[in-house]
Amino acid sequence: MESRTLNVPQYGRAELTLHTTSAFGNPYTDVDLKVEFTLPDGSIILADGFYDGGNCFRARAYACRCGVWRWRSLSSHPDMDGQAGEFAVHPSLLPGKLRIHPRDPYQFAYDNGEWFLHIGDTGYRYLASAEAGWQEYLDQAAACGFTKIRTWFSLGRSDVKNLLEHNRKRLNLAYWQEMDRRLAYAWSRYPRVMLQLIPFGEDLEEVLNYGEGEEGARLILKNAIARFSAYSNVQWCFSNDLQLESSFSGKSERAGQEREMEMADRLKTSINRVGGDSAVMEPWGTLRTNHQSRFSGYSFLDAPWSDLITLEDLGQVDGAALLHYRSLSAQPAVLDEDRYESWRAPCHPRYFFRRLMWASLLSGGHATYGGLRTWDAYDGDLCGMQGYFKACGDGKLSEGAHDFVHIHRFFRETGLSLAGMIPDDGAAGADPLRWKACRDQAGCTWIIYLANPDQYEGHAPDGFDGLYTDELAAPSCEPASVALPAYVLANAVSAWYNPSTGQWIEADGSKPVMISPGGGDWVLLVRGGQAV
Repeated sequence: MESRTLNVPQYGRAELTLHTTSAFGNPYTDVDLKVEFTLPDGSIILADGFYDGGNCFRARAYACRCGVWRWRSLSSHPDMDGQAGEFAVHPSLLPGKLRIHPRDPYQFAYDNGEWFLHIGDTGYRYLASAEAGWQEYLDQAAACGFTKIRTWFSLGRSDVKNLLEHNRKRLNLAYWQEMDRRLAYAWSRYPRVMLQLIPFGEDLEEVLNYGEGEEGARLILKNAIARFSAYSNVQWCFSNDLQLESSFSGKSERAGQEREMEMADRLKTSINRVGGDSAVMEPWGTLRTNHQSRFSGYSFLDAPWSDLITLEDLGQVDGAALLHYRSLSAQPAVLDEDRYESWRAPCHPRYFFRRLMWASLLSGGHATYGGLRTWDAYDGDLCGMQGYFKACGDGKLSEGAHDFVHIHRFFRETGLSLAGMIPDDGAAGADPLRWKACRDQAGCTWIIYLANPDQYEGHAPDGFDGLYTDELAAPSCEPASVALPAYVLANAVSAWYNPSTGQWIEADGSKPVMISPGGGDWVLLVRGGQAV
């Protein structure tokens, strides 16, 4: 045995390496390896080990507590059974894993207590070995202000066969090791950027295989958790964009509807099995969710394994879907897909995505940007993994995510977070297409986003046949205004924030109708007002 990490930073990853000197058959099915970790407080966590080539097996621990850790191996192979040792975990500046915020079930926080500002991106093929631009993509995503990346395990959109070989009884180890290398790169350089791992991608057949107990599909999940769960920068989303609700209506389509409903029920049963099994396998409390097809909501609100709500919708510039799910469940709700700059692109992407992000955040939820077609392999044009800023410079994107850095700046400079904040659009005019508002529980601090679109009337998102004025809307050239109740402004100090430049301008709060310093969209901050 060797331990490569005898002195581990808190919220880092401890790795143990065990070797065999005798035959072991199929290392994925014939050898069982677990490691019992005893934490400094005396609690015990049991984690699966995994095979990593040659005669080498490994086990990993998420170093969540400072102090001396003890470990003991439990294995069906005598060479690796009963080994023991210890390692020290020392304080660090790492943020740790993402958790549900301890003071607000709708928000996230890192293990170190720091509030997590969710600004997502879709980087499906970041882990795909065929994508050479993965490093450029991540470096520029971090610089852009993204804090979460959604990424598949698969090479193909609906095909995860690359994960297995030899009649599905062994892993394609080189592929898994490359994914490991890319996760390690992300963690070592950008530990505050979370990667949402999607093991089964959009592979309907593989999800059904898991539900039926097929060995290869179960091998994928077991090894994913054993190998990657100890990383602090990961969370789980088991599948992506599968249809879990019937899209048929009308008596003439009853046969098709019945077939679709039967398939949806099979898929939901399979995903529930994935989620339930993951809850048993998962040693470090990594967050879990699932993603399903557009407009179909979230089917696992009451599932004990589900930690957060993941949505795919369209035209959610008023935050309606997020507010709806907030009313149904005390869990974080994430709009993980809306528009892409390269798919159903709005006429003004920079304004649209800025508006979508502010509206989602002030609805008490979280949103994700979509840029290039990262679900398809790199083609030198709009597909595959490429750096965001490079793509903008090449004319492939239209700066849709350029202003996310100013969202970070707003919260950094004010010292505010959204933990404990309550959506309250009614106080700002009850027209969320124009005004989004949230406040602290006492009503002394308000954040109001004045979207100020030049088109908004008649906006009615309803599937792909809906009316979406956000597709065409630009920020109005006229100043924005908002009428606030007197108690909001009483004894308060107000300031305007320009969400496209990051500049602050003092506001005159002496009148109930606040008028922005110029055209375009604005954020109004009101602090120190009279308690509600």
